[in-house]
Amino acid sequence: MIIQILFLSSYLQQIQAFAPNAAVVGAMRNRRSADDGCSNYPTQSFSQGTTTHRNAFRFPFMTDDKVSVSSSRSTSQTIVEQYFAAWNKRNMDEAAACFTEDAEYNDTAFPQPLQGKEQIEKHLYRCAGAFPDTFKFVIDDLAVDRENGKIGAKWHVENGGEELPFTRGTSFYTLDLDSGLIQSGFDVVEPAVIKPGDAGLTLLSQAAKIIEQPVRIVPLVLWGAYMYVVFFSEGILPGANALVLEQRTWEEVLNLSLNFFLVAPILNLPFSPVVHPGLEGIFNLLLSWAAMFAGFLSDERDDKKNLMPMLPTVAGMQFLTSAFLLPYLGTRESETEDLEPVFVDDLGAVARAFESKAVGPFLGSVGLMSIVWAFVGRPEFGGFNERYSSLIDLLSIDRVGSSFLVDLAIFALFQGWLVDDDMTRRGVMQGEMNTLKAVAKYVPFFGMAAYLFLRPALPSKDLDLVGVDE
Repeated sequence: MIIQILFLSSYLQQIQAFAPNAAVVGAMRNRRSADDGCSNYPTQSFSQGTTTHRNAFRFPFMTDDKVSVSSSRSTSQTIVEQYFAAWNKRNMDEAAACFTEDAEYNDTAFPQPLQGKEQIEKHLYRCAGAFPDTFKFVIDDLAVDRENGKIGAKWHVENGGEELPFTRGTSFYTLDLDSGLIQSGFDVVEPAVIKPGDAGLTLLSQAAKIIEQPVRIVPLVLWGAYMYVVFFSEGILPGANALVLEQRTWEEVLNLSLNFFLVAPILNLPFSPVVHPGLEGIFNLLLSWAAMFAGFLSDERDDKKNLMPMLPTVAGMQFLTSAFLLPYLGTRESETEDLEPVFVDDLGAVARAFESKAVGPFLGSVGLMSIVWAFVGRPEFGGFNERYSSLIDLLSIDRVGSSFLVDLAIFALFQGWLVDDDMTRRGVMQGEMNTLKAVAKYVPFFGMAAYLFLRPALPSKDLDLVGVDE
């Protein structure tokens, strides 16, 4: 038990745990000889298989005498209990004497294990100088394997007889069978006030993914930069940032939304607001491109859950585009090599709908119409030169419009990110249909539309059953 403590400040304000205490270390006495301290205790020789039973209770599945489990209230002490007792008395010479000369102690609060009795003793004295005398370690349970010289301890910390929160821990010790002294120790302490739980597992999972596929860090880093530049920066993009909440910005977003997919202006509906056709074209091209990612909804299935569910991600892309796309690409689960067949019947209703061959041509035509509209829509905005000049003037002061251009560039870079896994789900092996893959990855927008139309369909269980019957 190399000491580790995390607890509420109501018990002790800002203890600098494990902080070096030069005065204490400098005043360290010379270590006692091997005949002192724990060596003088009546320790049993584990090599002889001596048994220690101290009002022991036993787990139901333990039926032999090799392992005993006991409470710390026993009269005779194991070497571990002697070590705890010496620590609580702040007799660090005595505590260090419980270890062999070449002992190793791995305190998981520190980056490196302590090597050798001398390092352990110095560390113990540092701890003695950092904690008040009222702090005591209390052993709750011990598990003792006498034959193999192993002891497990469950413990907590008390202050003046009151248990401190978030100070439970477990330690595992291996003993030298000849001397009965501690050869190695390992501590694990309860997490502090904020317990990571599932969040900790999620972070570990994401870290493992990045280690396995370092390229994942690209969309994640870009997402951080995107969020800062588009929403919070000053001077990088024109216009005020999102925190200013300009009325003009919200009116522009509302007007563009009312002209979604250009339905209202083409039909000349009375509620259709007048917006620069170039900005309308950019906006609707971007939304049709974002909608194409719904063609990859099979990336999320019951047997393949992603950190960010795909359907909400695609829905969010209709409002915040790359703010949803980039973290999804960086955190999603990749298809495994032992992928089971993916059947269209196993997909949800929305995912099945976007498996239709019509999705690519339809959204491709919306994008093409948006480009044409930017050049010829709303004749009152003049010819090409005039509308181009006025669009540039608008974008030079408009945060929303300029962010659309950033999104178009990001979509062009990452539209092919999901293609390889999508082909794998469809039974296309590596090296097959390379031309279609290249078109999907490297031809912005229209390459993705073509891919959604030309890619192989997911198999159907019904068709497979028909083939079996025949």
